Amino acid sequence: MHDFHEVLRSRFGFPAFRDGQAEAIQAALEGKRVLLVQPTGWGKSLVYQMIAALRGLTLVFSPLRALMRDQVRQANERFGLRADTVNSDMDESAQRVALERAARGDLDLLYIAPERLQNSLWQEFQSRLPIRAVVIDEAHCVSMWGHDFRPEYRRIVNLVRLLPGEVPVVAVTATATPRVEQDVRTQIGEPFLLLRGNLMRPNLHLRVIMTESEAHKLAWLAHLLRILPGSGLIYTATRHSSEIVAQFLQMHGFPVRYYHAGLADERPELEHQLITNQLKALAATNALGMGLDKPDLRFVIHYETPGSPLHYYQEIGRAGRDGQVSYCILLAHPDDLETQRALIQSNRPPREQYQRIYSLLQNRPMRERELMLETGYAQTTTRTILYDLQDQGAITRDTQRYYRAVSNQPLQFDNYDALYEAKLTELQSIADYWHTRECRMLYLCRFLGDTQTRACGACDVCTGNRLPQPDEALIRAAEAFAFHPPLNIGAVYKGEPVYAGGIALSFYGRTPVGEAIRQCKYGAPKMPFPDWLVDASAALIRQSFPTAELHGVVPIPSTISSSLVEDFAVRLAGRLGIPIRCVLQKTRTTLPQKDFTNTVQKIQNIEGAFVATQTVPQKNLLVVDDVFDSGATLKEAGKILKQAGAGRLYAYCIARTRHRGDL
Repeated sequence: MHDFHEVLRSRFGFPAFRDGQAEAIQAALEGKRVLLVQPTGWGKSLVYQMIAALRGLTLVFSPLRALMRDQVRQANERFGLRADTVNSDMDESAQRVALERAARGDLDLLYIAPERLQNSLWQEFQSRLPIRAVVIDEAHCVSMWGHDFRPEYRRIVNLVRLLPGEVPVVAVTATATPRVEQDVRTQIGEPFLLLRGNLMRPNLHLRVIMTESEAHKLAWLAHLLRILPGSGLIYTATRHSSEIVAQFLQMHGFPVRYYHAGLADERPELEHQLITNQLKALAATNALGMGLDKPDLRFVIHYETPGSPLHYYQEIGRAGRDGQVSYCILLAHPDDLETQRALIQSNRPPREQYQRIYSLLQNRPMRERELMLETGYAQTTTRTILYDLQDQGAITRDTQRYYRAVSNQPLQFDNYDALYEAKLTELQSIADYWHTRECRMLYLCRFLGDTQTRACGACDVCTGNRLPQPDEALIRAAEAFAFHPPLNIGAVYKGEPVYAGGIALSFYGRTPVGEAIRQCKYGAPKMPFPDWLVDASAALIRQSFPTAELHGVVPIPSTISSSLVEDFAVRLAGRLGIPIRCVLQKTRTTLPQKDFTNTVQKIQNIEGAFVATQTVPQKNLLVVDDVFDSGATLKEAGKILKQAGAGRLYAYCIARTRHRGDL
């Protein structure tokens, strides 16, 4: 132990270990398989940095690229460890350089994304690496019972089983139920040591507020942002909700942005704005990765109930990592449970879909895109099935990303059925959390297997304190709020976004706007879109875009709407006082996008279908369509207009379809 303390002081600059750290290091160096279940901020990274300092090349598997970059910088600059990373953000030459350094013995720490293990470059180097220890970060991802199971983590387990028994293996996580703990133990092997810490976070003040409606929730959000200190996160269950929350709070003067998987390239900048306190809050789905490094988040509000107490503990764990008082508030409504139940069901594809993909792969190897074109299944469905079939050993994926069947065995569904039932049970557990009469922190810690925790003395159950209600004016404002969905198009041309902005008047499904469009397009006889849609659209466009800088309105050539879109665009241009420019022309017939069931099919349907009939040098244009679906049509049209010399482009659709994330 003396040597440990000397290294701790001289290299890492800490006066003493926290409870359990030295024990974990000692056990690992003795060749044990160690599972650390410790709260965020305990210092799990110090354990494996110390092992690297004492043993040499330590592989750290992590799904969090931002966290990898921070850890590499810290290891190199603060602790004098030679560290590098291999992940998909790097080109192959940069990855090769890192692996060459590791093979030569010039690295102490190599952070690697688990999916790299199937990469041909990794396979070229694996046998040459002098691996002295393996660390599995976010170890709950190893277990199908964990809240974020990732099949690529099973490849780490396969690597571990190939290593000599004396090579230390340390799995670390902040959240593992006893069932996950047992699964990880089975995966990483014996001799096994569990070091489970006290999950109590006494600086987090937990509250549950029962709400009457979505408008009531929005009013509570604005009210809370007025009274809560600092900046924080607002978690939502769907993309749709994150956009609604951000738009409403912006209207009330709060610097709030939304964040979800559909934003792609914008996410690092949004994280930076939150970290540097340019924002009061981010309204985010769980696409916000755990690598966000902001220890002074003062609040985490859940706009909707998550699917499990495990999810909830993980997400509130971002607040108050600096040890200062922070607030974790759950806005609850019975409809939240229906949303989560629908999400659970959508992640459990029917058996016949498993059989369809399995049969296709028994006939010939196929890539994910080919399977999506052939079956019409959504990407999430296709990936879930491919992951599960790999986990069963029924199929494999090669270095060229072709999936192929390696067995004719019947598929087994018992585990998936059990997992589905377990998810529903966990959903009931979070519903029980709403009404618990025991300490809220105690409830969460017990669910996670920590039986040593005592009452926190700070939650609303322990104190009996209740927050003041939002005023009636705020509730009325929320009830009157009209949400206009943004269009997240994501197209890029020459490294720059194709569109400077995009918005729709409303959703297509279950709205008066959507019903009006449907009647005009598919009714008998077809009718022009009504004037009230033109007037409402013109008002929204003036509010959203710099109309004084626009040089033209460009309609999308229609597939089924005949001249409906062009007629609408002509009347809209007249209202706005902007010239109509019908510069796009169809080169071939396409089918309605609604006839296709996934994005890959929709892109193929529209690709190469437009041509510009004239150049539009430096013209700022408003591109108009009736219904926004996958965004493939606007992407293709926007790129053609950019090739024709267009300046800034703005997209407007009368309605946007709802997707799974818009539940």
